[in-house]
Amino acid sequence: MGKVVFEDPVHHISGRISKKYRTCYNYRKWSDRKYTSVHGDRTTPASTEELAQRQKFRVVRLAALNRSMDLSHLTYDQMDFIEEKKTKGSSFKYTTYKGWLFGKAWKCYNESTGQVNMPERLSNVIGG
Repeated sequence: MGKVVFEDPVHHISGRISKKYRTCYNYRKWSDRKYTSVHGDRTTPASTEELAQRQKFRVVRLAALNRSMDLSHLTYDQMDFIEEKKTKGSSFKYTTYKGWLFGKAWKCYNESTGQVNMPERLSNVIGG
């Protein structure tokens, strides 16, 4: 592969240039190293655990999205989010309402049925 020499206006490039190229340009500030890596397609098929995890993520994401757009729950959910954020203070791990909602939906996922059963008030869900 050819060398990349950076000219004046560009000190470094980091990441992929475009989706169609497989080459990723990397720059490490602390060592001042520039290098490239080529990412290819996956060579092994996904395991059953990975497929189950993808399905769970898909179902939970859709449930959280539907819950966030449901106007009958929106006010209470946002009040619960703000209340939990105030009580936990700096140890609260969610920065956005949708992230918090996804965490609550993840806790409510039922493995046996493959569905998310969210209660009326999310303040009743422990953790998340």
